[in-house]
Amino acid sequence: MTSKYHTLHALSSRLPVPALTALFDADFAILWRDYARRATDIAGILHTVQLTAGAFLDDHIGRISTLAELEWSVAADAHLLMRLRESGFADDAPLAVRSSASVEDGATHSFAGIFTTRLGVKGLGALKAAILDVWRSGVSRAAVLERVRAGNAGMRIGMTVIVQRMVDARLAGVAFSHDPLTGAETIVIETVESLGEAMVSGVEKGASARLTGNALVCAPELEKHRTMLHAVAALARSAANEIGAPADIEWAMDDQQLWLLQARPITTVRRVEEHGPMLDWVALYASDDDALLAYRPLPDFAQYFRSKRKPLANFATLHNVPAGAALLIRANREGLANTSTCAALLAHFETPHVVVDFSDRVRQQILPRAALLDRLNELIGAQTSRFVVREFVTGEAGLITQACTDGSTTCEWSEDGLLAINRGIARTERARLTDDAEGGPPDAALLHRVTHEAVRTFGPIQLEWVRAGGRLHLIDFSPLATSITVGDDDNLRAISPGFADGLPVVVGSDRNLEELSISATVSINAIPSAESLGPALERLERQLREHRGQAIVVSPRPYAALAALLPYARGFVFEQASMLCHLSILLREHGIPAVESPELYRLGLSGERVTFSSTAGAGQSR
Repeated sequence: MTSKYHTLHALSSRLPVPALTALFDADFAILWRDYARRATDIAGILHTVQLTAGAFLDDHIGRISTLAELEWSVAADAHLLMRLRESGFADDAPLAVRSSASVEDGATHSFAGIFTTRLGVKGLGALKAAILDVWRSGVSRAAVLERVRAGNAGMRIGMTVIVQRMVDARLAGVAFSHDPLTGAETIVIETVESLGEAMVSGVEKGASARLTGNALVCAPELEKHRTMLHAVAALARSAANEIGAPADIEWAMDDQQLWLLQARPITTVRRVEEHGPMLDWVALYASDDDALLAYRPLPDFAQYFRSKRKPLANFATLHNVPAGAALLIRANREGLANTSTCAALLAHFETPHVVVDFSDRVRQQILPRAALLDRLNELIGAQTSRFVVREFVTGEAGLITQACTDGSTTCEWSEDGLLAINRGIARTERARLTDDAEGGPPDAALLHRVTHEAVRTFGPIQLEWVRAGGRLHLIDFSPLATSITVGDDDNLRAISPGFADGLPVVVGSDRNLEELSISATVSINAIPSAESLGPALERLERQLREHRGQAIVVSPRPYAALAALLPYARGFVFEQASMLCHLSILLREHGIPAVESPELYRLGLSGERVTFSSTAGAGQSR
């Protein structure tokens, strides 16, 4: 992707572009203290945002904001003055300071309006403040959210700051070489009698003109400027020819000539039928197919939820067990301005928290219900988006049940919650439920009966529950290729049967690993690649490959992200584990031995060879 600076620099040899220079990473390393480390740390967080599909945006954005509090170095003033003089600018020349980010103004997505511009900047102090404002806008909350929307959250920061001669404009504005709504070959021009930034930012409404072929139609106040409008149209055509795509330009006219301030591809063409305010919804699980016609094509995740959970919702209703609600929503920014419709949307959700699945790149965002509209206003643009919002039922505990081959039911539960059990980071309790057994969690008989009825209805599955307000809610299920057999001793608990022997590859307690495991990027339905999950998993994979598949993974918890290591490990040892979490299921389905054993875990941490046999209920080391 060509940056704004490189585009303007290339155009300046053939089109009238005001003199400009740019500040790059090498300059920032001189201007700001500890810049390299902070930029590296920010890049790492952005990479994690990409890997976790934005599941922890608020936390990550807060950490980025702290890192972006940059301090000027003692060498900053001298370096800036040197760069200005190299470019022929006087020390007190009025300047425009603009952004030029690596993610900005691509062929399919524009960041217009996200990054800061400072105009009429005079003097070294004002210049320093403007440069810092522009750079920080590249990692602002709005910029990170736009990166997530565009699917490039993990790209390097790549923020170049343009310093350009300020044009003393008497007329300025924007122009499109093609109609930005329909794509027709009609040049659209908007003009103000002031700085064009006032119109671009929405402060002033411009007067418009349209040129189709040689036919110019303009607002009455622009009739006296027809010659200039034809010149602007020619400039827009020239810019489009130079960049090889329909162009959106910013221009200014001073007392001497017309100037090109910016050029980028047009990215705003959208479907005509989706113009105007849009905010409506339909029940994703309870509605029939005809009710969803207006929402098609459904996002892949919405189709997945519907195909899997609609039958479960019907099953739950049959057994008088509540299931969490979900809405399929279509909306744009104009639609969200309708406060009464927004209030009606919120009224559909009875839980204190909701889960937002906005796109393939923004998944499983857990928010307070009261914060939903603010988050949607951050995510939704002018074009209509289709997404899913689900009730997030947390309650007092999460539970997972699975039918056993002997007719009993294995139940694991935790006050840490269902998501924590699934992702392998919860402390769980466990009980074996039967028709007449005592003990176990409340409503044990219901759990036992419904679990076996679900197997008769859907085949081999395990059920996922939440107890909220003293009542069980049926949330989800997971298909199984294997059934568990109960049988442990005090020192070793079988997670997946088999024998394993090898040197340990140790997984440390890692916040990033937990975030990856909780995010929607890791699924029970597939084994992810280590490369797709980032450097930590890639390092572990390399260590396992060095042992030629004969090493034992030793981990404090059965993190879901460790599924990427299944093809390379002889076995797994956990300090604490749930038998029914995602990784445990995958281990059994793929026939990889695994145990929960604090004793073997400590042995693995020491670097000693680990040997265990989970079928015999005994573990040993040598």
